[in-house]
Amino acid sequence: MTEPYDGGAPDGADAARLALRELVLAATVRIHRSDAGYAHDEPGGFLGSGFFVAPNWVLTCAHVVHAEEGGEVTVVYRTSPYEDPCAVRGKVAATLPEQAGRLVPGGGWPAPDLALVQLREPAGHTCVYVSERPNPHFGGNRVYYAGWTGARGRLEILDGYLSVQGTISAWSPEEQVRLGQNDLPPGVSGGPVIDPVRGEVVGVLKSRADQGAGGTSIGIEQLRTLQTATRAQTATRATTGTGPADVHPSGSVRPGADPAGLHPRGSLRPGAGPADPHPNSSPGSDAHAGLPHPGGPSGTDDEHAGAIGVLRSSPGTGADPADLHPSGSLRPGADPAGLHPSGSLQVEAHASLPPPSDSPGADVRAGGIGPGGSPGTGAAGIRVRGLPQGDLYQAVFHAHDRYHRDRQQPSDSSAPTWADIQGELGARPGRALSPHERGELLGRLADLPPPASTRGLLDLLRSLPGFRLPSLVPAPRGWRDGLGVLYEHARQDGVRRLVIDYAMRILAADRDRTPSVREAERALWDWVRHASTGLDSGYRTELARQRVELLGRVHPGHERADDDPGQLPAERPVPHPSLAPPGPSVLLVVLRRGWEPDHCDWSISVADADGGTRLLHETQRTPLAGLDSQVAAPLTEAFRQCDEPGRPALLHVALPHLLLGTAVDDWRLRRDGVPLGVERPVLVRCSDRDQLPDEAAEGPGAWPAAAWESYDDEDGERRDRWRRLHVRQARAEVLDCDDGVRRPVPDTAALRDLAPHDVPVLCRLGDLRYDSDPASLGRLLRAGFGVAVWRRWRREPEAVCGEFHRGAKTVVDDGNGVALLPEVVHGLRRQVHEGLTEAYWAHGIALLYDDPYRPLPGTGDLLEAL
Repeated sequence: MTEPYDGGAPDGADAARLALRELVLAATVRIHRSDAGYAHDEPGGFLGSGFFVAPNWVLTCAHVVHAEEGGEVTVVYRTSPYEDPCAVRGKVAATLPEQAGRLVPGGGWPAPDLALVQLREPAGHTCVYVSERPNPHFGGNRVYYAGWTGARGRLEILDGYLSVQGTISAWSPEEQVRLGQNDLPPGVSGGPVIDPVRGEVVGVLKSRADQGAGGTSIGIEQLRTLQTATRAQTATRATTGTGPADVHPSGSVRPGADPAGLHPRGSLRPGAGPADPHPNSSPGSDAHAGLPHPGGPSGTDDEHAGAIGVLRSSPGTGADPADLHPSGSLRPGADPAGLHPSGSLQVEAHASLPPPSDSPGADVRAGGIGPGGSPGTGAAGIRVRGLPQGDLYQAVFHAHDRYHRDRQQPSDSSAPTWADIQGELGARPGRALSPHERGELLGRLADLPPPASTRGLLDLLRSLPGFRLPSLVPAPRGWRDGLGVLYEHARQDGVRRLVIDYAMRILAADRDRTPSVREAERALWDWVRHASTGLDSGYRTELARQRVELLGRVHPGHERADDDPGQLPAERPVPHPSLAPPGPSVLLVVLRRGWEPDHCDWSISVADADGGTRLLHETQRTPLAGLDSQVAAPLTEAFRQCDEPGRPALLHVALPHLLLGTAVDDWRLRRDGVPLGVERPVLVRCSDRDQLPDEAAEGPGAWPAAAWESYDDEDGERRDRWRRLHVRQARAEVLDCDDGVRRPVPDTAALRDLAPHDVPVLCRLGDLRYDSDPASLGRLLRAGFGVAVWRRWRREPEAVCGEFHRGAKTVVDDGNGVALLPEVVHGLRRQVHEGLTEAYWAHGIALLYDDPYRPLPGTGDLLEAL
């Protein structure tokens, strides 16, 4: 019996429940019609509730959003009671069931009645923690819920408790949990249902009772029935610009149900036909924001393709290293074996992204889908890797698990995490793991490609010693689902060992072992080794033996190298397309005026294919604040002279080292145009190398020798580092962020100690916390680096760094050499612009690509400021 409240401070459990409530409310959103304008505080355009299930993904009920034309909605959220609401456009990416023409008696939407909404642009927000258990499972006899309502004439958030009274349609995809003992007003449909004992989301509110209190909820596990896109579906979307998530297959929509869309008899409004294609879509585009396309018939043909933006050459491509120019391009007359007739490397490519509106074309320089539909290396045709093509379930929950793993790292947010609160509630998943251990394991599993098939996952579970796999509907689909099965159905005294055995079998699964996958496997092995510390020595010895055996099988002769990520890769030829395919490019050179630091001199030139340049325009004493508008007309003319149909010219922008972080790729030549970085590749160079910072530690005139080579001058180091980088497999090195902890960029001497295959990556450019931060890019240049990747930092309370680190490492480490980075970065910018959620980590990405073999025209005297 609970003791009566004595008026004192709440105990630990009460404090944890209050903190859990804050986390739930911060992740609960309201959904509005897309045409609601700015009146998001009015109930007129309000549709219902939802919640952030993963970064930039909202889960709600299908009946809440299905009536909206084209599947377009507006999502309104706030991260705390002290923040103003934020509104962002969203697109319905999938609904369950997909074919909802068979309405249940009374006109309601059939179970499971779920929908995933994809944000059209990246946003900073918190996410709920979703249970990995195999069935709707509650730690007690009640659940906690939250949602929005407009029942009293104004929009307000509502939360409370409901009793669990049983289920409807058990053992079927239409299973629902009956809830009671509380009123559910219109609007809360689509809100989260939380197990308050374990502190995890287990369901979605679906309907309210016609008579009396309560309603029903749908278990989260029903999302496992999401279908993987087929080639036929992809072709249909590409041709028509519509998909099953856009409208009801019957072509009808709900009649005037209440704005909450919550009543189970949410019938359809007559007279609506298939949604029009998105304004940015075109033949060959995917109306669902570039969802990955399927692989082969089994779903395993390059099944680990997601949205990382990595170009991969086809078998047989290559060039003799003797034919490579020191800059990395092919020498004139070299045998272009394995090259596309256009001169670019043949890569696995798609037309999954339409040409951006008003852009010169879908094919970028020598890439994309070239004339006649031939695949090339363009940004529009980047084959993205990491997840099964079209597997939305895996994409969402991999992002979910990585988010919660990354939130355990230090960050700018002081708010408690879901694992923190679960620990305070006393939750212990499977009676064997702490919430933090569970979160770390799931995050590391999410760094790996998912199971090749549900059947393969079931076979793996059946192979575990002493474990009997129960019959489950729906069956587990991802690594996280298999872990949840172990919690529920293992013997109480053997769960931890069973979880470790499960992780070891995942390590041994067949997969394409790229550098980033091998790094993820090492991280999972580190988790296994740490988790087995308290077990007997014989078992730990057996685990080590299995690890050595696995290394010998998948990397014969390279066991030690696989466990030594710091070992230098062998110098080897890496096939490249030429750095500048035949055709002109445009060069914008900006020089800061020494006596007027807020003004600049600038010029625009056209660089011909033979290396010559023609000056088109030059101007002095332009305010830096208005530079983008001043250069718009001359750049437009330069592009008009250089662009060819489907092949926009590349833009080099040479900036002073203190202005290298300028967002030139976000400039627009016309008010209604697309950003420059979406329209064409935009590369950054340095225009004032003679003014790079000298560090006092080096002493006057001193030039410290790098650990791997010595040089007589800076230019010699630049050229040698550039040459070595272009004949090795590159490796990304994050310099200013260590697992979420901001740190200063190393000094020049330390930077010069980096290996020749390292590509510097800056996670937080613009987050000025140290006196040396403004000159950080200048130090990279002083150390001889001609290639670097960074993102412009956006301070957001719930932002985490893990996705950017992972994405940058995958792009650099798994790519076919740094010569492809200009096209890869361009492709990522286009994917972000087109709303491909898995590419949002690249929002604000920039690329320094400063070729020492191609000096700026008139270097040293072009509009030199004295």
